[in-house]
Amino acid sequence: MKKILSIVPFLILLISFNSFAQNIQLKGKVIDEAKAPVGDMTVYLSKAKDSTLIQYATTDVSGLFTLDIKAVEEPSFLTFSLLGFKDKVETLDKITETKDLGTVVIENDSDVLSEIVIVTDTPIRVKNDTLEFNAKSFKVRPDANVEALLKELPGVEIDADKKITVNGKEVTQILVNGKPFFNSDGTIALQNLPADLIKKVQITDYKTKAEEFSGRKAKSDDASINLTIDEENNKGLMAKLSAGIGSIVDNANRYESSGLLNYFQGDRKISILASSNNINSEGFSMDELFDNMGGGRSQLFSFGGRSGGSGGFGSSTGITRTNMVGVNYSDQFFKDLETNASYYLKDTQNKNNNRSRVVNLLPDGDFITESQSQRLNNNTNHNANVRLEYKLNPTTKLFVNPQITANKNEFSSQSTSQSMDADGNLYNESDEKSFSSADSFTFTNSIQFNKKLNNNGKNFSVQLSNSNSKTTGTGNTNSATLFYQDNQQDDIRNQEEQSKSTADNYSITAEYSQPINNKAFIDLGYTFDYDNQTDLLNTYNFNETTNGFTDFNDRLSNQTHTNIVTNTPYVGINYQTDKIDWFVNSGVNVANYNASAAYMGTDYSVDKKFVSPYVRANFRYKLDRSKNISFNYNYNVTNPNATQILAYERLNDPLQTYIGNKELDQAKYHSLRLGYRNFNFQIRSGWMVFVNTSFYDSQIVSSTTFDENRKRTTTYQNVTGAYTTGLFANWNKSYKFNEHSIRYGIGANISYAKDKGYANGTLYDANGLTFRPNVYVSWDYGDLLSIAPSYNVSINNTKYHNYQLAATDYIKHNVMLQTTTYWPENFTWGNDFSYTYNTNIANGFKKDYFLWNTAISYTFLNKALTAKVKVYDLLNQNIGTSRTINPTTIVDQENTVLERYVMFSLTWKFNQFGNSSNNRNRGGRMGPPPRMMREL
Repeated sequence: MKKILSIVPFLILLISFNSFAQNIQLKGKVIDEAKAPVGDMTVYLSKAKDSTLIQYATTDVSGLFTLDIKAVEEPSFLTFSLLGFKDKVETLDKITETKDLGTVVIENDSDVLSEIVIVTDTPIRVKNDTLEFNAKSFKVRPDANVEALLKELPGVEIDADKKITVNGKEVTQILVNGKPFFNSDGTIALQNLPADLIKKVQITDYKTKAEEFSGRKAKSDDASINLTIDEENNKGLMAKLSAGIGSIVDNANRYESSGLLNYFQGDRKISILASSNNINSEGFSMDELFDNMGGGRSQLFSFGGRSGGSGGFGSSTGITRTNMVGVNYSDQFFKDLETNASYYLKDTQNKNNNRSRVVNLLPDGDFITESQSQRLNNNTNHNANVRLEYKLNPTTKLFVNPQITANKNEFSSQSTSQSMDADGNLYNESDEKSFSSADSFTFTNSIQFNKKLNNNGKNFSVQLSNSNSKTTGTGNTNSATLFYQDNQQDDIRNQEEQSKSTADNYSITAEYSQPINNKAFIDLGYTFDYDNQTDLLNTYNFNETTNGFTDFNDRLSNQTHTNIVTNTPYVGINYQTDKIDWFVNSGVNVANYNASAAYMGTDYSVDKKFVSPYVRANFRYKLDRSKNISFNYNYNVTNPNATQILAYERLNDPLQTYIGNKELDQAKYHSLRLGYRNFNFQIRSGWMVFVNTSFYDSQIVSSTTFDENRKRTTTYQNVTGAYTTGLFANWNKSYKFNEHSIRYGIGANISYAKDKGYANGTLYDANGLTFRPNVYVSWDYGDLLSIAPSYNVSINNTKYHNYQLAATDYIKHNVMLQTTTYWPENFTWGNDFSYTYNTNIANGFKKDYFLWNTAISYTFLNKALTAKVKVYDLLNQNIGTSRTINPTTIVDQENTVLERYVMFSLTWKFNQFGNSSNNRNRGGRMGPPPRMMREL
């Protein structure tokens, strides 16, 4: 704990430094000629001699503004700018003390409807629901990427998991010139496009295709970012290649390599990327300093999604070797057709050794299961995706998005386990070797048709989607399970399994929107879903006479079929003003559910009709530009699957038998979300708080009983009264003066859940409380130094009812420090340091460890070539231990992790966009006082 607390004085010192660093203010109030306050006007201070940006702010709803600055000893310009008004510029000789400018009157611009060419631009503009940043107004290093640019924008936060939020809204889509760049989550663009390429960063609410075309406000509470590129830079070639070789671990060298090639020519964009490594980077990353280093700053950045991409193994444990290649093509073949296509191939191999200790909690006591396993997983995934957007006429648009995925997975495992009481008396033990191979093919498609019937919001849309998949597999199991109680017969197996499954889903949604007036709309809609799935499993025992798997085992073979047809008619009411935005969709969900199975010559079937309400509601109130309140409510239903509802035995696991329950009902629950956001651009400070709650009318839970050998028999029941509730809060503030850029914030996540279920025939309650506070600071000193310390703790406490065990708890501490220095010139040195401490982990598992990654680089040949030396886990202390608590188990485990290695790499970059010899010198140069030229 002393090690953790030692960082606190540093945090306090850094925060205190900011509290007195800015001691001068420029403030005032802006009104128009009618003496009405003008909100959302940009006010910025720039040096008179070269127009370098000093500070900026925007006026609030009352027209007030405040600029926090240090003393300015030279002449400067104070500029007021907003579309619809004439720009106003005031010249200030010196600013050595706080100055109140009083009331500033802005003249209306009578020519605002004329075509306008803006010679210079303001740092930030508010255009209706769009927040637009002028990229050249924000200082970043000459070689910085788009991610570094976003971090400089007020209100933009990027956390350790690379999740981006803007004024508290999560960003779920990032586009380049309005189109996806490989993928819509933008991971490739953020890491690999140079910041100098970007002209504007436009932030809006995320909209569906129908909302985009109809002009309606977004129902989503998420955000979308669009990166625009200057016309002069929207043509050219960019390449980036990297290769590294590392130290020998387990008789093999650690290695990494990656490459990205971009060709831009107007609407045509072609990108090719490739990557290969054996250091746990399953995606694509070319971080400026750490590249693909697992555990480094880029560890969670990946191609195909922030969690590792679709179709891959996606494991966060063990050692992963990854090879991947991808291509993206975007073009506009003719005026009204936009095309975007991508393909990638990803091949991964994951090796992991696992050791675990599981305390199984029962009402009449508990027992312990200790196990060890060695696993190898090979996965090959192909993914092809095409997006076509065709504007048939000014009022009609068609969007088509087919996707094909092919996957091959091979998995082998060898494991042993023992279950015993607290005194070490055995209940059972097992030894198993297994191998499985599966091939799957999936075709999905989405077709959206949108027809704008008038300009007042009358609209008609149809969306058709389908998903068709087929999977075939084979597997071998050789196992021995021994029982030590009640003279139960041992279970010895040597068998082969052959499986086949198909899944076909079709859905159509039609919606008609009718405006009542210019603020209210009625939506009439209907959704039809068809879901059909079959699963076949045949098991064969080994026959010593034939020396093959020829004896059919009917007890371990089955065939199931599920068919669900769902009809959902609904009506919606929408109301939208500048301040208030709400909608309520209500209807009925009618599901015709049919499931059947054939098992040991007997047919099982369930035929039910589930009728439930369909409710979706959202309310948002905008107090002013910086403050808003939101409320969401959904009523959700989930159908039971065939294995849960069909009452036949499944004996494929020697230690667990499953039996369905034909009386099972749907899972039904309410979910609510209440949030408040407040981000003030003037003081660059914001906070938000959200409360989420889910309450189950009916929940599907497992009901497990144990025999004398602790062999499980599990069926399923519906219970009511379970719920979860959580509160998330965050406050952050940033300062920028001279060469200093400082951010700091605190946050907390609190959740409380009541879980209910059955253990050994007894209904239990488990009440779990989790508290996760965190604090973070970052300080950038020009182009020389970046320091970012943070601390977070996770506190978990669970109390039980109807258990002999009254409660369980643990605490996990984590301290992190990231530093980067850019001096001397052309040198970069980065360090990622963390300390993790787990309390209450079981004996035999290490409780704490230090992880220190470091890298140093040198650029030469006019910054085209970079040489790097990186060391992962410099102290060689990394461990894979963890503790997980749920209502029925306490799991302590240890997995294989990367060990210390050294990597030497070379990176080559080539950029030739537009007139590259005249690259912009980003860093706040605003040009001369703003001028506007009107085309006549």
